[in-house]
Amino acid sequence: MGESYPLLLWLSTAACLLGSVQFGYHIGVLNTAEQYVEADLGAGQQGAALVGVLIAAATFGSLAAGSAADRFGPRTAGVLNNALLLAGTACSMCAGRLLPMLLGRALAGLGCGAASVLVPRYLAEIAPLAIRGALGTLTQVFINVGILAAYLVGYPYEAGATSVQLLGHEVAWWRIMFAAVLGPALLQAASLALCPESPAWLLRAGRADRAARALRRLHGSAFRPEDHHPKVQAAAAAAEGRQAGAASGTSGLADAEQPLLGSTAGQPEGQAEDQAEQEHLGWGALWAPRYRRVMVLAAALPLAQQASGINTVIFFSTQVFQQAGLQSPILGSIAMGLTNVAFTVVAALLMDHAGRRPLLLTSFAGMAACLAALAAVMQLPTPKALEGPASLGCVLAYMVFFALGAGPIPYLYMPEVLPREIMGTAQAFCTSLNWLSNLVVGSTFPALLAALGIAGSYLVYAVLNVAAFLFLEARMVETKRRSADSIRAQLLGETGGA
Repeated sequence: MGESYPLLLWLSTAACLLGSVQFGYHIGVLNTAEQYVEADLGAGQQGAALVGVLIAAATFGSLAAGSAADRFGPRTAGVLNNALLLAGTACSMCAGRLLPMLLGRALAGLGCGAASVLVPRYLAEIAPLAIRGALGTLTQVFINVGILAAYLVGYPYEAGATSVQLLGHEVAWWRIMFAAVLGPALLQAASLALCPESPAWLLRAGRADRAARALRRLHGSAFRPEDHHPKVQAAAAAAEGRQAGAASGTSGLADAEQPLLGSTAGQPEGQAEDQAEQEHLGWGALWAPRYRRVMVLAAALPLAQQASGINTVIFFSTQVFQQAGLQSPILGSIAMGLTNVAFTVVAALLMDHAGRRPLLLTSFAGMAACLAALAAVMQLPTPKALEGPASLGCVLAYMVFFALGAGPIPYLYMPEVLPREIMGTAQAFCTSLNWLSNLVVGSTFPALLAALGIAGSYLVYAVLNVAAFLFLEARMVETKRRSADSIRAQLLGETGGA
């Protein structure tokens, strides 16, 4: 990565990513424990409700998170969000009936939805340009780490252990599984509170001097004022003027602070835009003609991610693993989780070199090919000795391609392309589309399965991946190592950028 960055940048990144760990853990915690939770709560076959309430609540959480981030700052909103995650965890682990469990899942869902907005936004706004892609990709890496951790914590069920002795009481293991995520919530609330607020938010709040100071602390010797908004450049110049004045025995204030106190004349962006940014334009602005291109692009990404069929592949992977001779669904889930984590790390290493656009196009093309191959293996006459291994290979290859692009890039890309003045509402809207489309895919897939079978259903999703590839090939712009102003100019047509 070339530059050496201050420890504060890595601590702030790690503290923020604990939100992604919690997000992933809450999604995956019922994967191995569902039947035991249902049995202990006398809930019957309510697994779908326990998953559905989390996703539905996450939709609302993501919608509210944008406004919270605009009002309080993404770091502060992230600290406060742990109250929801802690309350949801406490309700779930202590539940004696279905209703408290549903309440706990709903509260956790609100927190997960908020984290899906707040984590990528904070990371994008503290990251140096040279490694913004790598840091942004870590959002998906740590979601996958959380999911994998949930699978691993559920492994005792594989050995037949269903409870543990704790302080003289027998406690169901699934309660321990829920309790395990209290640690990340408490740790994030404490550590994130010690980190700097987002410099981009401070700038929008009219605190350019604090924004410049935060960038210096986070980027160290890599801080380049010219890569940032003119107000940050002015604030950095003011700070240098004060330091030079102090060194020469004069105040240095009169000239150095003038750019912050006067008008924005001479800056590339006009006063009307500055005012719009500070006002944080509301929901109605999302439909304005000037934002149409960027909103269509940003909204398409989460829809394309879900239309890739990722959740259907995960849901029916057990059947594929059994065909391959792997009888343990828990081990199969762990294998998929390890594949997802490993290749999302690879994507993080490639992101600032290969670029977002080539990786995402490769991802959708690869997923289309893998699903088409999986459908062919299941539909065409295939020797039994080859059917299982070939199916398993197609699923794992699909996961590799998903992890390289469609998994991490939507979370990274949205904060990069969305204009400052609509960031909160636009990111919340686009992220809510991800959760809503998740619900739609989950609710329609059984009907699709009944009509077309597994092979036919996977072929439908292969076609959807091709459609996503064609759309993104025509619409997506590269953001690798580009400043927010440069991206804005291209997408909003403010200069001659293509």
